[in-house]
Amino acid sequence: MMLAFLVDQAQQLACQLFQAVWKKLGSKRSLWEKIKYLFYGFKFDSMENIFRALLYGFERKYPDILEDPPPS
Repeated sequence: MMLAFLVDQAQQLACQLFQAVWKKLGSKRSLWEKIKYLFYGFKFDSMENIFRALLYGFERKYPDILEDPPPS
C-alpha cells in the first residue's frame, strides 16, 4: 500500500501526462474510477497508454466477422 502511495505521489509531482489527465477529469476520484473502468474493459501495455487514452480518447474496436454464419 505504501509503494502504491509513493508511486502516486511521484506521478503527481513529475509526470506531465498524469497531471494533464487529472486536470482534464477534475478530481482524483474521477481519475481513478476511469482507470479502473479501463482495467476491466480493455488491455493496455502500460500506464502511459491508459493515461493517453483518457487524455485523447479511445475507441473500442470489435472483431470483423469474416464468414457467414452456418446455415440453420
